[in-house]
Amino acid sequence: MKFFTFMLVLMITYGAATTVNASGNDNPDSVFDGVLKRYVSKDGLVNYKELKDDKEFNRYIEYLSTTDTDKLSSNDHRLAFWINAYNAFVLKGVLDEYPIKSVLDVGWLPHSFFIRKTFKTQRGNITLRELENKKLKEVFQEPRVHFAINCASMSCPKLLTESYKAGKLKEQFETQAISFINDKSKNYLDKENRIFYLSSIFKWYKDDFIQNGEKIEAYIARYLNPDDAEFIRNNKVTIKYLDYNWGLNEQK
Repeated sequence: MKFFTFMLVLMITYGAATTVNASGNDNPDSVFDGVLKRYVSKDGLVNYKELKDDKEFNRYIEYLSTTDTDKLSSNDHRLAFWINAYNAFVLKGVLDEYPIKSVLDVGWLPHSFFIRKTFKTQRGNITLRELENKKLKEVFQEPRVHFAINCASMSCPKLLTESYKAGKLKEQFETQAISFINDKSKNYLDKENRIFYLSSIFKWYKDDFIQNGEKIEAYIARYLNPDDAEFIRNNKVTIKYLDYNWGLNEQK
């Protein structure tokens, strides 16, 4: 009798654990989390060779392609969805063309990877440029999106090892803004010559970052380390933009 009771408890416990794991694996955020953790390093570089054969990634792409975003429960859920979609579609776009040394190698027109290559959504095919402008910028008007989406290039804000989530967006945006702006390979202050070298992202999307005549350095100072922020607030600096490195963000 004791043995029977023990086996019954064991079966119930095992069944509950299996249910929880299956549920977790079926959660789209969890699926993409797993993919990112397996193939993206802490510095944002991607193991494209191994990712190419990952079935879970293909399952996540299918989810992105069939989800009706109007049925998501909030704007934050939709915002997180489209950020993740952008990042996942970029990964898929690279894998479709792999091996390549840069996304600029794709297509014969400049930036064809972003303006001509299409990805399936529930409401038809979409390009990365359309996704960025129509699904993200125009709808949400959140400039920190530029620190969240990744274009598979070395000068991009790094790809996180987790998906973006509705309940964590504010925290993730702040973390990414601070990380990108204080990355001296992408932005740095030359105090001696009073030159502030900035990523070209701040030139291309300047109007997204500043309002009411504000200077771009004032926006950046919100996230800059305290010492450099104080310097640019108290001194006139010349802004120069760095060349963009379009080399593929691939693990070597």
